[in-house]
Amino acid sequence: MSNKKYISTALLFIAAVIWGFAFAAQDAASDMGAFTLGFARSIVGGVFLIGVVMMFDKLAGTDRRLFSKRGIDLNKYELIGGVIIGCVLVIASAFQQIGINSGTDGGKAAFITALYVVLVPVYALALKKKAPVNVWISIAIAVIGFYFLCIKDNLTVAPSDLLVVAASMIFPIHILTIDHFSPKCDGIRMSMVQFFTAAAVNLVIALIAEGPSEFSLILPNAMPLLFLGIGSSGIAYTLQIIGQKGVNPAAASIILSLESVFGVIGTALFLGKTLTPREYLGCAIVLVAVILSQIDVKAIVRKQKRTEE
Repeated sequence: MSNKKYISTALLFIAAVIWGFAFAAQDAASDMGAFTLGFARSIVGGVFLIGVVMMFDKLAGTDRRLFSKRGIDLNKYELIGGVIIGCVLVIASAFQQIGINSGTDGGKAAFITALYVVLVPVYALALKKKAPVNVWISIAIAVIGFYFLCIKDNLTVAPSDLLVVAASMIFPIHILTIDHFSPKCDGIRMSMVQFFTAAAVNLVIALIAEGPSEFSLILPNAMPLLFLGIGSSGIAYTLQIIGQKGVNPAAASIILSLESVFGVIGTALFLGKTLTPREYLGCAIVLVAVILSQIDVKAIVRKQKRTEE
């Protein structure tokens, strides 16, 4: 493995750790309304990314500058894509946070959310991209994992778990939309627009549904909100952008799926919360499904045939 790949792998691993620990931060701030929390973390992430964009403009040595006499330098794909993925992110994040606020443990939520990795290839069928056999197998395995993770002995599922499941079904739309727009624009600029869009939408809904009084909880939850805004939204996203340039996409997905593992580790370390043995078994099965869904079986078979020849 070249030095570049080592560095890229390390950056993706750090991103997975940050995203995993973010579930502990979401759990810690669960006394806040989901939309108020969404507004706070999004505005912090957007402001942070302004600095990141300006820094990358200078390092890239191009003529692009975020702020100039002509106004803000954003092309139509960065604007349109950012607004769309920002709106999708609001919906997905709201389901996830309301689920955590309603009782789903942050570590458990991390593994339920990880199901989105399995669902991405399935949703891609709508774009006429066929999913390989291993993806369908991974879906079956994920269902088994979900059974152990969420379904109780009396065959019922907690309503809070279903909300997080809904989030995991929306996140693939977010990922596929990013995949559509990112080749045509600066990904970090688009992400910046995403977070400012999410902040605006969350603010409006928070004022209507949760009331202005919820904003008094922002300061007491400053630490988890700063971690969510700067760490999860700003730093981790930037590390993903840089890291994926030097690593095969399938390998990158596997590394990033480790966020589910660090979600459990984070809630145990920082909040003292643990799962039952049955739930840990479900976590392990879901992780297997996530990894299996990202393995390019055809490429492995072709490589094996060339080796034998």
